[in-house]
Amino acid sequence: MRLFIAIALLAATAVAEAAPPAGGQPVQLPTILRDDRGGMWDVQYDGSIGDGGNDLYDGGGRLFVDNQNQYNTPTQQALLDPARGEVVMPPMQMGPVIVSRRVSVLKALGGVRFVEVIENHGAAAAKVQLRVYFNMGGSVQQAIPLVDDRRARQPVGYAIGDQSNAVAMIGGGRGAKALPRFEYQQNNDNVNLFYDVDVPARGMAVVVHCQVRRPTAPAAAEAWRAIRDKDLVADLPREIRKRVVNFPGGDAFVGDLEVLRGDAGRDVVELRGGDAYRGQLLLDGVRIQTVYGPVTVSPDAVVCILNVGAFRPTQLVVTADGDVLGGRLIDTPKLKLRMTSGQVTEIPIGQVTRVGFRRRPGEPEDWDFDNKRVAYLRTGERLRIKPLPGDLELATSAGPVRISPAMIASVVLVGEDVAVPEVRLVDGSRLSGLITAPAYDLPLAASAAHVTIGGGVPSLGQAMTDVRAHVPAAAMGRLQLAPERDVEPLAPTLALANNDTLVGQLTGTLTLETKFDTIRIDGAQVKGLCPAVSKKGDRGAGLDVQVTLWDDSTLSGRLAESHVTCRLRCGMVMRVPVALVGQYVQPLPEPSPNTAEQIRRIAADLDADDYAVRRAAQARIHRIGPPALSILKSLERAASPEARSRIEVLTRALVSQLDGPPAPGALGTSEEEMQLQQMIDVLPQ
Repeated sequence: MRLFIAIALLAATAVAEAAPPAGGQPVQLPTILRDDRGGMWDVQYDGSIGDGGNDLYDGGGRLFVDNQNQYNTPTQQALLDPARGEVVMPPMQMGPVIVSRRVSVLKALGGVRFVEVIENHGAAAAKVQLRVYFNMGGSVQQAIPLVDDRRARQPVGYAIGDQSNAVAMIGGGRGAKALPRFEYQQNNDNVNLFYDVDVPARGMAVVVHCQVRRPTAPAAAEAWRAIRDKDLVADLPREIRKRVVNFPGGDAFVGDLEVLRGDAGRDVVELRGGDAYRGQLLLDGVRIQTVYGPVTVSPDAVVCILNVGAFRPTQLVVTADGDVLGGRLIDTPKLKLRMTSGQVTEIPIGQVTRVGFRRRPGEPEDWDFDNKRVAYLRTGERLRIKPLPGDLELATSAGPVRISPAMIASVVLVGEDVAVPEVRLVDGSRLSGLITAPAYDLPLAASAAHVTIGGGVPSLGQAMTDVRAHVPAAAMGRLQLAPERDVEPLAPTLALANNDTLVGQLTGTLTLETKFDTIRIDGAQVKGLCPAVSKKGDRGAGLDVQVTLWDDSTLSGRLAESHVTCRLRCGMVMRVPVALVGQYVQPLPEPSPNTAEQIRRIAADLDADDYAVRRAAQARIHRIGPPALSILKSLERAASPEARSRIEVLTRALVSQLDGPPAPGALGTSEEEMQLQQMIDVLPQ
């Protein structure tokens, strides 16, 4: 017992964020946590769930690091917080990192949550892979992907059902980028979740995943749809929650600081020494000098004030609409607070860490900026904006371009992996370059909060047409204009030598000069294009390229044109120097005109009166292969119901050829597709 407490205290001293919960009591493992739906979760010595009640698991949630080390408690003891229903497992050195686990019951939801805390005490960043292994009580019979509408390429989880039980395995939050890879097979009882985690030097990363139990897999999937992601992480300690990598951080944080709110109709002032004063703030208004001018905010519109900096602190004022205004408070050296005793005290602003204002009727619990236009400044400010009125001018490696704001998802000027400004388009394209504008005139969005900028400017809550914040380019961190989306799996992409990516198709005519002839190529028929490679493995210089056509013919030579033209899916057209081309990939090139006409003639028989003719037409198109996909797509909308259903089956079958061998977890093909394959097997060559 003393050894376990010593280990826990040592971890708390090294990294305060990993400290056990206040009031935790030692508990012998295994121990049982119960939810409000009659579920029983038996937490084992390694933090996994044993049976889970009624043979849900034969061992659920065993944790491995780098697929070698399995997490186990140094002793078969942990700390239990009865109020939170959480078991905190002690830290364990696992390779380059220290790992601890927190297992808690989701009482109202009927589930369990695992929190994997990974600490890196080294001077260099660490990359680790987590594998969470579930041995189900029975073999997997049904697996329904839990698909985020904004990122349909990768599910955030699966609803897994066996012969007797089902759970929604939630591997991350909607909109998160660090999602797991799932591995499972039908009629097999093993399910794995893989996370690739970057842990900063002398820092921490946290992974959260949950299991929500229901009688059937469809019921488990429906339960996930009703769950708000924030409810799965809201009760985590603040220092843990802000380091979660697989759930969006939310807007309750400004940098590393959490927005503070008063409670029970009282305001609260937190001091640097740790004291907290409660009562009623006596403020006529909040005036702050920002980089774009003085701003006045009505006290009724202020949610929180944060002090940033140790020596000459600046203030961040959070409004009821989620805007964050940064600068120095004007004419407010002290805050007046009427305490609950009736005494009025004045608190120097330099002694304050956070000021939380009481909640007002109708205020939202938090803010959701996923689908809104927002400007983020380097100083921590956040401003909701209207559509930008003019095009963005960007000096790229391919030359200067003008981009309509309607095509832009975000403009990232500062980031961990951004060396130069990067423009991310709504189709997934990414362009890096220099933005020529010395400042941004941001049209501020209408707001219910009473806020004025400068002198004589109408409040944002009033009718207005042109209230702007003039922000220097050096102060801008990121502009978010639309949701960022993943590139569709079968979308054509042009990767450039500077790591930019264009999502779109080559257009126009390419003139390829080979050793013996000059060949003209329709850009729409190009399946692949890359720099030519010599027998020694050296890349060809200048305009030497290798072109792969729709029928897999490969041609090498020199392009007569100095540029290729790419029409992006968002509608933008770019001319890219051939010397800048890294690799072009088009999974669905257009076939030659003769082949396209042949496919159309065969497709006309997909709704023939004779059943055998319909099936034979379907099989012949399938034999042509993936090049038929682009023609089928153009025919589908105007096709009859019978032809459309056959086109859908053909499309699935041809796309599966592009994907290669079935991925782990594939549950086979439909009966109709198998019948199609049998028809192809007997079709005359």
